[in-house]
Amino acid sequence: MNIKNTLRKLYKRITGSGFLKSVLTLSSGVVVAQAINFLGMPVVSRLYSPAAIGDYTLITSNAAILSAVACLGMMTSFMLPKEHEEARGLSRLVTGSTLLITSLAIGILWLCSGFFRIFHTEQTPYGLSLLVLWLYIVFYTVSNICYAYVNRYKLYRVMFWNPIITAVINVGVGILFGFLDWGFVGYTTAHILAFAVNIIHLLWHANAFAKIENPEYHCIPLLKSYKRFPLFQMPANLVSSLSSQLPIQAIEALFSSAALGMYSMALKILSLPVSLLAIPVNRVYFQEASQRYNRNEDIGEFSFKILETNIKIAILPISLLMIFGEWIFAIFLGEQWREAGTFAAVIGIHQLMLFCSNCLSGYFVIIKKNLWELFFSVATLVSNVLLVIFAAYFDIPVLVFLMSLSILQTVSILLSQMTFFRHTGFDLKRYFLFTVKYIIIPVILSFGIRYFLFS
Repeated sequence: MNIKNTLRKLYKRITGSGFLKSVLTLSSGVVVAQAINFLGMPVVSRLYSPAAIGDYTLITSNAAILSAVACLGMMTSFMLPKEHEEARGLSRLVTGSTLLITSLAIGILWLCSGFFRIFHTEQTPYGLSLLVLWLYIVFYTVSNICYAYVNRYKLYRVMFWNPIITAVINVGVGILFGFLDWGFVGYTTAHILAFAVNIIHLLWHANAFAKIENPEYHCIPLLKSYKRFPLFQMPANLVSSLSSQLPIQAIEALFSSAALGMYSMALKILSLPVSLLAIPVNRVYFQEASQRYNRNEDIGEFSFKILETNIKIAILPISLLMIFGEWIFAIFLGEQWREAGTFAAVIGIHQLMLFCSNCLSGYFVIIKKNLWELFFSVATLVSNVLLVIFAAYFDIPVLVFLMSLSILQTVSILLSQMTFFRHTGFDLKRYFLFTVKYIIIPVILSFGIRYFLFS
């Protein structure tokens, strides 16, 4: 009877909370999508080599850098307008800037290829790599624009099916092209095609590029109204992308594409809690927190409760990967991926903090402190540059490099969130105890168990 009453209370709490219902709808769709990816991964990992996946990772890492400029830093702006028409104007503005700036950048890179190359892929021709880079940036950006516009209408059922459709296309086509032995081209085409289907599905339910009547919502007036984004948010996003992608470039340059493939696969598995829960939570959190802040309500306590509730779900899977990573990767993905399990153990602490960061992503935008985000992005970039220089000069092993990187990025997230919570008037002592309880202690226990079992 107690269990029945508990379940009934839980059901009433969920159905009575719009926030929880929205999160559960989105996260359940992501769960199904990740289950499809999870089931397809053992097949995909055996059809494509680490070098092919490493080349794709290297190219798309540069996409993050270019798209940070191409979208003018406005990817978090679509939820802010009160009018849907204004949001459509922003959709057109960002899409146009992405097409223009990306095309110019790729053209310049191609013309300069005789004496300068932005990356050096191991198996893929440079011209093909640039084409993949253009396609990825454009399709990925438009997909996110359409998703944000659908989110404005709170079409959570559409958002539930969207990742599932994408996963089916990505895994299904990827396996087909893998059996055809298309290698890098097959792996890449599957991803691009999945984005294309994603866009069509979203546009069918809510057209982010529908006609605009009000001249104030045309590109130039909107660019003036939202100038804080290209002035502050774009540099912050660019620096943040450079900071996060620099280690990827360094791993390929200092070690090998195979090592980068291992690192990429470790991130793919460790980021499952982020994909399953943190991103759906953030979709709803950003909308709800923005509305609360505009009503002059306290968002510090609200943000902390989001963290405290959701981190408990991420601790167990990440801890298990930190302890038994080699076994899990070797059994599930194949013996050639055993080393990726070691990588997962080393970067686990950063993934826990990254989960927290993704739950509250965009908090500086909400409180209109874009300049603070720029500051922390620059600080993180400087620390990563110093680490890469140190690694190149002293020729340190890849695991030492990854451990150092994980610690630096963890500290960066901690300082950024502490600044946000202090500005909102939240008690920093509670936040400190939270990090000790849910981040530091689980990581220490995981390494302790790992040492006891395998030493």
